[in-house]
Amino acid sequence: MGIGSTKIISYDEASKRFSPADLDRIEATFRDLTNATGELSYTSFKRDVFAHFLPEKLAARLYQVCTSSSKSCMSQKDLVCCLALIYYGSTRERMQLLYLLFAHNTSNSNGTLRWQDVEDFLSQCGDHPPEELDKIFQNHDEIVTQEKFLSWLEYHHGHTTMITDWLMDDQRLHELVLSPIDRTLDQYSILAGVTNLSESEIKDLEKNYQHLSAYSNQNRQNQITLQTFSNILTPVLPPMLIPGFFDAFDENCDGCIDFKEFVCGISAACRGPPKEIYTFLFRVFDRDHDGRLERSDIIHMCSCLIDVAQFVYAFSIHMNDSPDLYADNILQKNENNNQSSQMKFFNQQDFLTWCSTDPLIEELIGLTFQVCHVVLGLKPATKQEEITIVKQFLRREQYPFVEAQSGVSSKVYHWINCNRSTSKPGSSWYLIPKDWWTRWESSANTNLTEVATTNLHKKNSASKLNKLPNGIDHKREPGDIDNSILIEKVSSNNTRIANDDCVQLRPGLRHNVHFEMVPESIWSFLRKYYRLSGPAICRKVTYRKKLNKPELDLYPLLIKIYRNQVLTPQQMQAIITNNQANSSSSTYAVYPLLNLVSANLFGTSTPANSVSNNVQRHYLSCSYYVSPYQTNELQPIDFESNSDLTCEAAGFEQHTEMLLETRNNDLTWPEELYTLAIRSKTNTSSSTASSYNNSSGSVDEGERGLIGLSNLGNTCFLNAAVQCLSHSFPLTFYFLHKYHLFEINKDNPIGMQGNIALRYGQLVARLWGNVRGPLAPFELRDSVAKFGSSRFTDFQQHDSQEFLSFLIDGLHEDLNRVHHKPYVELKDSDDRPDQDVAYEHWANHLARNTSIIVDLFHGLLRSQVKCRVCDLKSVRFDPFNILSLPLPVDTTINIETKLFRLNGSRPTRYGIRLDGDCSISQLKMQLSNLSSLSIEQIGFFECNSSYLRRNPFLDNDQTKVKQLSPRDLTAYELPLNKSCDTSSEKPLPPSCSSSYIIAVHRRLERQERYLSPMTRHKIIFFGQPILIPYDKTSTSEKKMTNADIYQIVFKQLERLLRKKKDLANLSNHAFDCDQLFKASYPFTLKLVNDDGKKCSICSWNRFCLGCPFESNNQEFNYTDGNLAIEWESSAYYLRYLSNREQDIEIYPSVTQIRSATNSFIPDDPTSTVRLEDCLESFIKWENLENKEMFNCKRCKKLQPADKKLDIWKLPPCLIFHIKRFQLSNNRWIKSSRPVRFPIHSFYPSKYLAQRSSVPTPMQFRPVNDNLSSSSSSLSSTTSPEAVSSSSVDNMLILSASSLTNGTDHHSKSTDEPIIGLPPPEHIEEPRKKKNKKPFPRRRKKIEVETVENTLNPPRFSQMEERTLSFGDNSFDADNSSYHLYALVCHYGVIGGGHYVAFVKNHTNQQWYCFNDSSCKPVSESILEQCFSSAYLLFYQRETLDHRRYMPNVEGKKQVANELPLTNDDRWCSIM
Repeated sequence: MGIGSTKIISYDEASKRFSPADLDRIEATFRDLTNATGELSYTSFKRDVFAHFLPEKLAARLYQVCTSSSKSCMSQKDLVCCLALIYYGSTRERMQLLYLLFAHNTSNSNGTLRWQDVEDFLSQCGDHPPEELDKIFQNHDEIVTQEKFLSWLEYHHGHTTMITDWLMDDQRLHELVLSPIDRTLDQYSILAGVTNLSESEIKDLEKNYQHLSAYSNQNRQNQITLQTFSNILTPVLPPMLIPGFFDAFDENCDGCIDFKEFVCGISAACRGPPKEIYTFLFRVFDRDHDGRLERSDIIHMCSCLIDVAQFVYAFSIHMNDSPDLYADNILQKNENNNQSSQMKFFNQQDFLTWCSTDPLIEELIGLTFQVCHVVLGLKPATKQEEITIVKQFLRREQYPFVEAQSGVSSKVYHWINCNRSTSKPGSSWYLIPKDWWTRWESSANTNLTEVATTNLHKKNSASKLNKLPNGIDHKREPGDIDNSILIEKVSSNNTRIANDDCVQLRPGLRHNVHFEMVPESIWSFLRKYYRLSGPAICRKVTYRKKLNKPELDLYPLLIKIYRNQVLTPQQMQAIITNNQANSSSSTYAVYPLLNLVSANLFGTSTPANSVSNNVQRHYLSCSYYVSPYQTNELQPIDFESNSDLTCEAAGFEQHTEMLLETRNNDLTWPEELYTLAIRSKTNTSSSTASSYNNSSGSVDEGERGLIGLSNLGNTCFLNAAVQCLSHSFPLTFYFLHKYHLFEINKDNPIGMQGNIALRYGQLVARLWGNVRGPLAPFELRDSVAKFGSSRFTDFQQHDSQEFLSFLIDGLHEDLNRVHHKPYVELKDSDDRPDQDVAYEHWANHLARNTSIIVDLFHGLLRSQVKCRVCDLKSVRFDPFNILSLPLPVDTTINIETKLFRLNGSRPTRYGIRLDGDCSISQLKMQLSNLSSLSIEQIGFFECNSSYLRRNPFLDNDQTKVKQLSPRDLTAYELPLNKSCDTSSEKPLPPSCSSSYIIAVHRRLERQERYLSPMTRHKIIFFGQPILIPYDKTSTSEKKMTNADIYQIVFKQLERLLRKKKDLANLSNHAFDCDQLFKASYPFTLKLVNDDGKKCSICSWNRFCLGCPFESNNQEFNYTDGNLAIEWESSAYYLRYLSNREQDIEIYPSVTQIRSATNSFIPDDPTSTVRLEDCLESFIKWENLENKEMFNCKRCKKLQPADKKLDIWKLPPCLIFHIKRFQLSNNRWIKSSRPVRFPIHSFYPSKYLAQRSSVPTPMQFRPVNDNLSSSSSSLSSTTSPEAVSSSSVDNMLILSASSLTNGTDHHSKSTDEPIIGLPPPEHIEEPRKKKNKKPFPRRRKKIEVETVENTLNPPRFSQMEERTLSFGDNSFDADNSSYHLYALVCHYGVIGGGHYVAFVKNHTNQQWYCFNDSSCKPVSESILEQCFSSAYLLFYQRETLDHRRYMPNVEGKKQVANELPLTNDDRWCSIM
């Protein structure tokens, strides 16, 4: 065996040394470990064969020696030979194996042994050559043969090295093979030993327990809480009884039922002798757990029993008695109670005596028996027991469905119908064929002989390990449940059934003739043991007032719901073929509308698309569909406005077909796309007005502008921005009165040749025109895609703010009145007054940019950069049209720390809030203040159930808090030396911190499959490690004893142990387990190494899992490593309360920091920020990073600097952008933090930069009274010198009120009539094109011709007198307020969200929600729900007079015409 060696033993000989069971076990385990590959890896060999005990070099050498020379990995036969040699080999065979281990060297192929090989091998295995080895290696140069080496081993009996001692110690190998395994029983055998259940029944209950515990909505895992228990039992048990039953199950009184309590409770409730069942009921009614029933407890018990009588319809038993009278009758029969005593009560013995005489107790026992089997999952022991349980349960639940009995009052019958959950409207019942039910009822008679169960009465738990054999007959003769005879035959076109309610029944079916009806709980119970062939049949309970009783709706209203979806061409062809083959006008498929649109647009006439016409586009006659978009062919159902809409009111009939419409991935509606396609087809044969407008006619003035925009494929960003901008009344007034046709700038090299302005004006005219129904902004989108670089050319999600910024800039460049921009040189501030620098920058800006956009939307920012070394400031001013506000950044970090104390009390979780730049020392200081421990007593650890070690990162007091990850820390109280003075307020020296020992919990679990005796047991770590104070350097006379160590451990674990008195009063054990409490401690302490798996004293060849020490007065002899708290299996399962490990005291600071961070409430001021807070954050000083060094002119080099932004000029229309999308850890995330924004009376002027009160010498006075105060009066050839010297028009624009806020009193004193919006215009039909080129074709460049002026926009008189002054401290002289008139909200995640606009109509002052094509009026209060989604905010100055911003076009020529509308060839872009 092995490379270059002689085979010691063959596989046939090795297999004979194992029993057949051992060989089968090794084969099954080997197959599982190798995943049926037949090759055991070296890693698995170390772990699964020798449990990592062998030194690395020895394990590698043994693996090589035992592996066949023809393979690189160990086979199963190699493993069997290896194990046979080690554990069952003769002495000579094991000596031969030792020789191979020493002599196996790739450089030594002749099978001889050299001294150097031995020395190297032993040193690598942690050993050294013994002196006895010198006798065969006299000169260290001698070559030793195998026979000489074997003789030497035989002479010394192998006890020379740890390796030879391992393989030559026959007694130790024999102990490993014959190690007893009874002490490591699993939980099934242990629970079977203390209950009346078998191991197989307990395993079945475990599956049902996991299913039931999934209903829990608590944080505890795999446990049933009271709320869960109530939800489970409410349908089958009177609600008054449920808390008592929960307390009877909950032996630990910790508020939850673990699996052990679940099993013991079921055993006590329905198995075993009557005395045990009565004892369980006593715990149900003993609410205060004091071991006796007071009068109040007895009255409560009587109320519960009366409810039981009503629940099981035992109307003749105590139905007419009150609980007090019933309780008095019970106490009078108590002969053992003292009659003269004022306080009458029942002890447990009195209760047990009384139970055998009361009939309602027997009813309760029967009900409990049924509940434990049907609901809690206990398997019936016999077939007859199963049938009895189901019939009794079914008879009770079916009672409300039969005619009311004459002896039952209407009041009681009404109570039954109202309180029986299975008879309430909407409850589910299932149908079972009557012939199967009959076979099932008679199946009990076929099994006349049943295997008798073993005696359930036992003397102790050790004698009851396997008491119930698996020989009970559970054959199910009825066979599978087949519902096919009840179901109506369907056509070959199979309809996908959404649920069991949609199965159609054959007509004329009757109960008890063709089927049996069972409630959902019985159906689930039967489905555990019988398979279902075909679909299940479920029917709901309905209630007819005329019959005064519930009934099943056997033939409910069936509705077919179809869904629009995109199909592949193959699926489309299959549907078309199927439709042509069937004469039925309605099939079970819906033609995909997106593919239909494609067929219409391309105009193909292939057979696959020949049926895609308006009549048959769905292959069915859809009566209804769910969609916010309305078409002419389909009738919408408005579920939103009427939540109580019934099927009858909606017009549903049997087999009504409904089309369910969902948004496509690009946020378009399929039906909307279909409508757009139909319009495009109609556009070629009808007028443009009829094709673009759903309907036209007179539109009230208050309804103008209320038109949605169709989503053309992820264009919600465009729709929302356009809707808000179109409700900027001054700008819309400008476009509707055609001012823009006089100001188109065709010469601007960075403009769009007027395309953006003309297309936007065209869209605004249609939005505010005589149109009803949504519009498709194709022309504007195409112009944006053409001139907006590559950002807006695809159909992906885009940022609405980026598009709005592009659109505003595009409008400005197309309408810029400066046709030839002069060169402007920006000058440094050079410590000049800010007013002078601001005047200069603004004048330079106006010299190159003057338009209606500048007048309305442009403001001015001041940017300051200050050198940190010399405090030099550099100031410049920049215009803005959208103000991007950051969300206030909270640099504080919330840290939660769980602290474990040495006194064994519950751990406490503390919440600490610190700035990210704080150090660990400050964290310890705050934790010290909260916990009343000194800083030296606090240590941070990394821990799980198997290890506990100091966190070196947290031991460094200079570590920053922001570097912590994760921020849920674990801390332990560290012991202090007794010599330290803890009463002093001064910090304790580090020497006061004492040493400690780490102890971990573990237990051994027997494995069914293992390869070698060393892996027979699996070490399982659990629980929380603890610290044991122990001073290694203590010189005191009193040393710690073993008993002291045990006492310290027990003190810290006492809260996790079940006490003996609790078992006596509250335990549901059927058999005593007092032997568990005879020992002082339920665990054994062992000395282990740091990983907790091996002994820290013994050498590896002892294969010791840890040397135990007893609790005595001997001095504790600690060397190194940790302690293992090893639990016996029975003690762990019966005494250790694992759920109490999660019982943590929550300090109030935890709730405070949680409520202030992620768990925010939208209306909570601590979590919601104001728009003003965002402005404050915007104007704060910020530190520039090192990569943004400032080139300081005074220092003559790059220096660190601080930067600050201030608002200098506010535009009349102010747009805020809330920066919700942030870059964090190299990825973009969205912040949903609520931002509370003002709607009325918003005063942003208080955030303007402070100015000097000293007036500047630059003041100008206008001389022309007929000049406009807006930038419309600027000449296209104005130079900066003219601006600063003589241009009166520019002086007006640069006047104080115009530069700062534009407030004027002209609107208050003028007598000019107020001119509103022009009347809606009618769009003329475009000229049809001849010789239309096939799609696709290149679009021609639009030629803009200069024509004679045919328009007469209104002219307004201008302001008479203005002064330019920068010396005013208040930039907003009138302290003008702003009001919100529009906002854009972003919903969803960053990559797939949706934009929605909310706007306020200027005409009727009503708020509207624009969601693409949908436009709905909303109340102003709805805006408060947009705090967490608001993205763009549009404000307008309340004193704004739009007339003063209109240009004076009198005498000017119109420089551009309206662009023509496109024809149907452009509609292909929607695909």
